[in-house]
Amino acid sequence: MPKAMFEGIYLDLKEKIKNGTYKYQTYLPSENGLVGIYSCSRNTVRRALHMLADEGYVQPLHGKGVRVIWRETARDIIGSLDGLQSFSEYAARNHMTPSTTVREFEHLTCGKGMAEYTGFAEGEELIRIVRIRRLDDFPCQIDRDYLLAKAVPGLTPTIAEDSIYRYLEQKLGMRILTSKRQMTVELANDDDNAYLRLGPYNCVAVVESQSFNSDGVMFEFTQVRSHPDTFRYCTVSRR
Repeated sequence: MPKAMFEGIYLDLKEKIKNGTYKYQTYLPSENGLVGIYSCSRNTVRRALHMLADEGYVQPLHGKGVRVIWRETARDIIGSLDGLQSFSEYAARNHMTPSTTVREFEHLTCGKGMAEYTGFAEGEELIRIVRIRRLDDFPCQIDRDYLLAKAVPGLTPTIAEDSIYRYLEQKLGMRILTSKRQMTVELANDDDNAYLRLGPYNCVAVVESQSFNSDGVMFEFTQVRSHPDTFRYCTVSRR
């Protein structure tokens, strides 16, 4: 399913901020100017600007315009806690090459214990996938995914090694809207030590997510166990 127009404007403006077309502390074109540039409505422009403000790229100043407040640093953002992105998008954001190995792929029935852990209904058919994720050939994540089988027809290990989200959005036409996340730090287990090359570290960052589509159906539960060297996220807060 194609992205809404405001998302395309948001992505274009973000790229122009990051490549220096709109520099730090300068102002974006006015709303009227952006309406002309993108041949869209004022409301569409405002939605795109709202997304940029939420991610800390710009700050609207009453009576002055929209000022760029993002600039690249030596230790730039690896990921954002706002928004949803696939591993491929996450890698592209950081100018790195992603790769994925599927270690396990199986169909199973959700039992009582799994229902309590994941949030799926007992008796639902699920697809369980375990993947090792790499950035520039550095093993950085172990993903354990549980997907609602009826929501992801045709899913294969080959697709899982590429991009499940790309398959869901572009092939199945699913709109992925919401993810609820919990983040913790846990002692490394045997798999973490075997696959993540932890070296001096004895712990990993753990993110557990429940993801919902545009019908409000939870189609995925994921546990991501991340190497400490590549786990760095940013969020923007307002007082």
